[in-house]
Amino acid sequence: MNWRLPLSFAAGVLLAGLVPALPPLLPTLLIWLVLLSLLYWANWRLPLLFLVGAGWFLLQAAWWQGFSWPVERSGERIQVIGTVVGLPESRGQSLRFELQPDRGQAEALPHRIAVSWYRPLEYIRPGQRWELTLRMDPPHGRLNRGGLDWHRHLVARRIGALASVVDQPRYLGSSSWRGLADRQRQYLGEVLQAETPHYRAAALARALTLADRSGMDAELSETLRRTGTAHLLAISGLHVGMVAGLAGLLGGWLLAPLVLVNGGLDRRRLALVCALVAAAGYGFLAGWTLPTQRAWIMLAIALGALLLRRGLQPAHALVLALAAILAFDPMAPLASGFWLSFAAVAVLIWAFAWRPQASSGAGAWLTGLIRAQVVIAIGMLPLNIGVFEQLVPVALPANLIAIPLVGFLILPCLLLAVVLILLDLPAVWVLALADAALVWLVGLLDSLAALEFAHRPMPAVGLAVLAPALIGALWLLAPRGWPGRWLGLALLLPLLWPRLPGVSVDELELTVMDVGNGLAVLIRAGDELLLYDTGPGDGEGRDAIARTLPGLLRAIGAGRPQRLVVSHSHRDHAGGLGSLDLDDPELRVFSAHGFVGQPCLSGSGWQSGPWQFRFLHPSPGLPNLGHNSACVLHVVGPGGSVLLTGGVDETVESRLLLENPDLGADVLVLAAGGHRRGGSERFLRQLDPVMALASVSPVDRSGRPHPELLARLEQVGVPLFTTASCGALRLRLSPGHPVVLESEAGRQRRFWQRHAECE
Repeated sequence: MNWRLPLSFAAGVLLAGLVPALPPLLPTLLIWLVLLSLLYWANWRLPLLFLVGAGWFLLQAAWWQGFSWPVERSGERIQVIGTVVGLPESRGQSLRFELQPDRGQAEALPHRIAVSWYRPLEYIRPGQRWELTLRMDPPHGRLNRGGLDWHRHLVARRIGALASVVDQPRYLGSSSWRGLADRQRQYLGEVLQAETPHYRAAALARALTLADRSGMDAELSETLRRTGTAHLLAISGLHVGMVAGLAGLLGGWLLAPLVLVNGGLDRRRLALVCALVAAAGYGFLAGWTLPTQRAWIMLAIALGALLLRRGLQPAHALVLALAAILAFDPMAPLASGFWLSFAAVAVLIWAFAWRPQASSGAGAWLTGLIRAQVVIAIGMLPLNIGVFEQLVPVALPANLIAIPLVGFLILPCLLLAVVLILLDLPAVWVLALADAALVWLVGLLDSLAALEFAHRPMPAVGLAVLAPALIGALWLLAPRGWPGRWLGLALLLPLLWPRLPGVSVDELELTVMDVGNGLAVLIRAGDELLLYDTGPGDGEGRDAIARTLPGLLRAIGAGRPQRLVVSHSHRDHAGGLGSLDLDDPELRVFSAHGFVGQPCLSGSGWQSGPWQFRFLHPSPGLPNLGHNSACVLHVVGPGGSVLLTGGVDETVESRLLLENPDLGADVLVLAAGGHRRGGSERFLRQLDPVMALASVSPVDRSGRPHPELLARLEQVGVPLFTTASCGALRLRLSPGHPVVLESEAGRQRRFWQRHAECE
């Protein structure tokens, strides 16, 4: 077989995922069918398969995007009958699950809907059918530099709408076969959770055995991430290989009498078939995730070669697995787990497949384990830094302990416990052994994660740095005799010490973060790093700023803010206070009426280099007027001026103009996402801004920015840019230059993003 053919197909699928926009569905389908028909000509098969792969991705993407819930119907309530698929997941007081609507309903519905049910009164199981009243929204996510693109995750899972239950649903029964594997997963997970006394150990046991992470809290997930051991939760080669090996051994022994009955049977082949079937069964029981699919396909290819007594190179098996997964699910590359799964195996094959095998024995095994971890550390370095933005020095010692412990003790005990539970036999003794090992492992990982040097956040890098770094890592891992092997270090250096965009003394950089309905603005000017408002949240740590600010600070190479201004106490502006260290002695906090820190009184302010920060509102002695007591901040410097108005309306705007008759601003950050009470025509004409910015969710229930405000902006001639359309907005003011605006959607365009009018 020509192994370049599946590789060419896979390359076409992977590169097509980078397109900024999708072509029309019907012309793409016609061209793709023509390409398929041309495959009969052998001389053109290699380039044709590349185009077929690209067309396959574009067809699938256009098809599923066509079923997404339209933006203009956001917030609409409809009746939906559908089946619960996958495992429900509890988050606080809400239950989240995926619903697959029945066909033939009056509405044209997406293939899958992500449903949130606040304080559910029913027990939800996979395979159940429900009639629900849902409030529908299009798939969307926040788009920030250094943050997770949640919309991309939804597209990869073919989720075409987000919805919430708004009325008491009606249960319609349960399918006898649909969701059977997931019901078993749910049952086994609940038994493991109930039979394991330590909560964190039980959550880790469910994740290790069943790929069910619903019991893991944020602290445990962060510990695994900071120690580089999160990969253990992927049900992949270690799990599938262990199940296949045990099933093959037992199957070959138990089915041996069949060889005597039928001379055409082969005990070895029977064992291989048992191994493959058992691995597939476990794969479905573990959710049939992408790493599981890759491991099972590679196992099937290897066992198939053994059955046919054919030789097979590991790299060929990996290429076939890659092409098979992309043929079945061309949207898989949009998930980061896809790249981790295949990259780790590819690195190991590259490093070890063509090297002579070491001698046997315990010493050789330990040496091989250490070498494998060093190879993984070097080979995965570009992805860990370029994609996950982290450097984990303790990953090597953590994995040297965790991998043998999980592989030789914890996982066998957990798999045995699953078998005993399914057979309705006592499993307490084996779970107790696994629990003791898990508790010890979690304690060790907590100790490693607490070390100062354990985890180093890294800024995101572009493809121009990431691609050479990947080549450099592979160059370093090449076999002896490879020319200039250590030159790979030179290609890795820009990744380890990236050149970060700085801000000169006379420049100002302002970033309006995409936090949904709320406001959070980061300002860099001179030696000043200021956070204005903290975005939406409950004030106790469940907020948007905790997931947004750290990634942004890494991306720009900045430390913690020195000043914090909370314009007023509304949860859309002060909701992120619970995620900030207000006891930091280096942090100066200002707020309306001093409800946290000191009050922001008009006339007060500070100087940072050539930039002057001055509060214009509220005045001393002014009573608490709610949003009309918000801190209004004016920033003026050699590159221009910015006005942040918090939540004030036209009443305060008139007072600002009265007290500051020469007030002007090149950039206006609109109050409260663009409500109609603010941004009066007189105020806009007096300020004469170059542009206006608004922070608002793409599914805002209040219809912001309000049409009346949009009309006033258009009448005055002020262009408006919103986070709803463009993601995070980043602008720079420099002396002698116009205001430069860069949006996150415009910086890296992808077909699932919203970027109609973004720069």
